[in-house]
Amino acid sequence: MKSIVNIFLKGLVFALPLVITFGLVYWLFTKAENLFKIPLQWVLPEGAYITGMGVISALLVVFLLGLLVQAYVLKHFFTFLQSMVGRIPLIKTLYSTAQDFMALFAGGKEKTMQSVVSITLDSNIHLIGFVTNDCVDLGDDKGLVAVYFPMSYQVGGYTLLLPRERCKPVDMPAKFAMQQVLTAHVTKKS
Repeated sequence: MKSIVNIFLKGLVFALPLVITFGLVYWLFTKAENLFKIPLQWVLPEGAYITGMGVISALLVVFLLGLLVQAYVLKHFFTFLQSMVGRIPLIKTLYSTAQDFMALFAGGKEKTMQSVVSITLDSNIHLIGFVTNDCVDLGDDKGLVAVYFPMSYQVGGYTLLLPRERCKPVDMPAKFAMQQVLTAHVTKKS
């Protein structure tokens, strides 16, 4: 009986990430299709709409927004828009959290993880962290290092302000280190 349960769990471990990934992609494509379907049917002649045009339109809109954000003249407009959104109490929290999260994974220049470090606790216990700012002042303490410690399997973590000598650099790409920490080191090395 125990071996049947183990075989089932192994199948679940293999299938669940696939189901979640493809389910999320399917959900995103369905939402994009439904969102752009009605405006496209208004613009296009009757019968010209083909399923999939909504997804293509959504991808095109996101790409065009990326171009607009890079345009120097429009940067000021988007900065103004962000400051307006930043004044609405609940929206400000949601927007800034989503923006920081996306900048973390998209590699935004000002929000990237600067390096991977190891912090040693008592009895040779090591924590892997990510330097987010290498010069932070906290009252009389000057030149501290801000190190982010994500929690496994959760979107969350802790940021500690540590003296520079407590941070031991680790020769590991930040992306790989983040993958290892978030999956509790159960992934295969690639």
